[in-house]
Amino acid sequence: MCIAAPALVVEINKEDNVLFADFGGARQPAKMDLLPDVEVGEYVLIHAGFAIEKLSEEAAKESLEAWEELLVILEKEDEEMEKARMADLENQ
Repeated sequence: MCIAAPALVVEINKEDNVLFADFGGARQPAKMDLLPDVEVGEYVLIHAGFAIEKLSEEAAKESLEAWEELLVILEKEDEEMEKARMADLENQ
């Protein structure tokens, strides 16, 4: 399953029709075929290597906050699963 993720456009290479976006410190390229007028400093949704939609700064920040909340929950679940796995190993 692929999920579109919000990112900040930090660089544009018009010659190659590629933008570079920041995903929380990770820099990723994305094709601009669907958003030829995007500018540095704008937020976009990226899906399957393509910038597919511009986002307002407010919408992007709300989405990024939701992603952060989800990541915290998933991290806690991973920790709980690891504790349970370790307890099972100790009880064998």
